[in-house]
Amino acid sequence: MSWKLVRRLGSRDRGGYLGLEFASIYGQFGSQVTVLEAAPKIFGLVDDDVAAVAEGILVDEGIEIVVGANVTEVRDGETTATVVYEKDGRQHTLEADAILAATGRAPATGGLALEAAGVRTTKRGAVEVDERLRTSQPHIFALGDVNGGPQFTYISLDDSRIVLDQLIGEGKRSTADRVAIPHTVFITPPLATVGLTEAQARAAGHRMKIASQPVAEIVAMPRAYIVEDSRGVMKFVIDAETDEILGAALLSVDAQELINTVALAMRHGIRAAELRDAVYNHPTSTEAFNDVLATIVRADT
Repeated sequence: MSWKLVRRLGSRDRGGYLGLEFASIYGQFGSQVTVLEAAPKIFGLVDDDVAAVAEGILVDEGIEIVVGANVTEVRDGETTATVVYEKDGRQHTLEADAILAATGRAPATGGLALEAAGVRTTKRGAVEVDERLRTSQPHIFALGDVNGGPQFTYISLDDSRIVLDQLIGEGKRSTADRVAIPHTVFITPPLATVGLTEAQARAAGHRMKIASQPVAEIVAMPRAYIVEDSRGVMKFVIDAETDEILGAALLSVDAQELINTVALAMRHGIRAAELRDAVYNHPTSTEAFNDVLATIVRADT
């Protein structure tokens, strides 16, 4: 089956990566998949070196990726559909058995007449809230995707904790408490990130050291060989003066689990050397930290 995936990654919506997740899924099912991306590149929220490895994995699986593609028309036929798009000033067409439109999500508030209750919304239609998730009417809270925050199940869960704390707790919780929140793109292998990218850390004025290794070169990661998938790369952005972990990108088997350990370390001030020298169960993916964090590939002087 031929699938054409039409997607656009919004600047604030990591959920746009859902399109790439489905591309990976259907590609592994044996479908011929083409991704049409309006942006100039995919995986735009990670550093270029990590993005290149992730894109390479998809391409090696037979997924065709077309960036800078502006879809102008979709025509239904009796058994197939035709996608018309523009790229570099030229018009192109693709024929497909099925089309998946992965163009992002917006809060469904249009029919709620929120203005009648005095509840303000943003230009994108999200309910406007403060850091304690109170709306412009202090007795009304908005939680989950509708309030314009990150569109993730675990953020909605934490929203409920914040509201519950306001209602029956001490009233101390707020969205400002959220630091080092991890994110995962569930391609195969997963791409999990937390904190700052190298580019973001440099823009913020940090002096850095970068620890990085391709998964295939991490001797202390037997798990990758056990499951026969040693594709990917691990990268840590570390403050050169304090040894603080500023961010990480893990593209590997079990990355969706590993990133939680990194995020916890960041929240509690555990330095890179401590994570590097910790004793981990064997054979596991976590052992990779012993090698990767000892492999400094470049450092600011």
